[in-house]
Amino acid sequence: MQFAITLGWYNYQTFDVQEYQHFEKVENGDLNWILPGKFIAFSGPLNVTDRYGSFTPEDYVPIFKKLNVGLVVRLNKPQYEKNKFTKNGIKHLDLYFLDGTTPPEEIVLKFL
Repeated sequence: MQFAITLGWYNYQTFDVQEYQHFEKVENGDLNWILPGKFIAFSGPLNVTDRYGSFTPEDYVPIFKKLNVGLVVRLNKPQYEKNKFTKNGIKHLDLYFLDGTTPPEEIVLKFL
């Protein structure tokens, strides 16, 4: 926590606990900032909402627009059409590697 404070990633006076608690729920997108304003992680969308309430790309688009997300990087198997992001002005990149494995060096370098 001290490291995050030192780097300016966390400020207890400005951290929005209600927003954090809202977005961390699956029914609200299951997303969290990893690096505030730079890198956000979220549950991989599906083409159709499932029984658990997983989001579709169309559900994420307005949230991403509000949060100024400009690029989605897919690390898993395609379960949605990437053009649902790109047609809304959000770039998309596929860097798939087998779940539970270490990504190959070329994927790590592209990601970074």
